[in-house]
Amino acid sequence: MILLWSLIIIIFVHELGHLLAAKFCKCGVTVFSIGFGKVLWSKKFGKTTYQIAALPMGGFCQLQGELEYSRSKYAFTNKRYSQKLLIIFAGVLMNIITGLISYALFHFTLNKTFLLFAYYSVFMGLSNSLPIPALDGSYWIIFLFEKCWGKRKTYRVWGNIVAQFFKWIMILNILTLPYLIWLIYKGKIL
Repeated sequence: MILLWSLIIIIFVHELGHLLAAKFCKCGVTVFSIGFGKVLWSKKFGKTTYQIAALPMGGFCQLQGELEYSRSKYAFTNKRYSQKLLIIFAGVLMNIITGLISYALFHFTLNKTFLLFAYYSVFMGLSNSLPIPALDGSYWIIFLFEKCWGKRKTYRVWGNIVAQFFKWIMILNILTLPYLIWLIYKGKIL
């Protein structure tokens, strides 16, 4: 049960990083979701819908115009590259910071739950930065294609690629939890 709550916290912190960076860069956020599937609770504040869905094994921060051509100044695709990178990697950065704080708490309290949370938070953040479609780490590739092909063609092609990869990548990313448990069981971590 602790690992499930750890996962939910890690996802929340990751998506919160994207949300805060997007708001800072004046990028529209349409949906902030913890979980996938059937929506159990939702509330709209301003132009953003905040929701909790039935499957807590992931989450997302849907940015306005994230993988589509748009003329809106609030669309993700129309932000400066430095802003896009900040928004995309803010989630990973939040996971690493949370992991470091948890690691410090482990040294202060010697409670191994903090150590486990630290490893899992950093591991989830870093795995999300891999350059695989549907993960945060693939966006720099999108930006390169955008420079070569232009926004309209890049986002049409990449949107289709991400649609195919998204669910499978999220499932694989979440499956790091059993691997982490196995490492603990074998005595490689704790």
